[in-house]
Amino acid sequence: MTRINHTSQLEAVNLELNIEQLVGEYYPYIRRLALSILDDLHDAEDAAQESFVAAHRSLTGFRDEADPKTWLTAIAVNVCRGRLRKRKVRHTLMATLQSLHLIRHSTPTPEQTAIQNEVDRSIWKAVDALDEKHRIPVILRYVHELNVPDIARILHLRQGTVHSRLHYARRKLHSQLGHLNPHEEAPDEAIG
Repeated sequence: MTRINHTSQLEAVNLELNIEQLVGEYYPYIRRLALSILDDLHDAEDAAQESFVAAHRSLTGFRDEADPKTWLTAIAVNVCRGRLRKRKVRHTLMATLQSLHLIRHSTPTPEQTAIQNEVDRSIWKAVDALDEKHRIPVILRYVHELNVPDIARILHLRQGTVHSRLHYARRKLHSQLGHLNPHEEAPDEAIG
């Protein structure tokens, strides 16, 4: 009995070390992910913490060959989905988009800034209008720059389904936002 108890204690210590390492390495990413989905700093903090609690509970089932970032992303997305269902309110993702602007080589004029802000509001209003099954793949692909195989694993979908949802979302967004660039066709993404 002592040997079994000692083995259980060692496993518990190893799990604690692993979860501490995961929190140390991935907490900022998971928090940003939650913020981009929930658009509320307080909710994002809570969701990130809840994600690591859920990860800790299921750490014994984690396969070492799996990518920890993908595994944690899947957990966080599910936590955020639960929070969205509970709130039953969709929030825009304006703050996230504004924080992700590309660095400009020159300082924009106030007029350029105002135009860009209006474009950003239009884009995220259109993204927010998408239903959840299309909006979350768009956020994972274009805000968090995950590839289709990772998105498929995170959302427990086939890659073809992810491609289909992204294609549908791009077409819908293009039809709503085509006025922003009338000479450009809706882009189709290369497989990847």
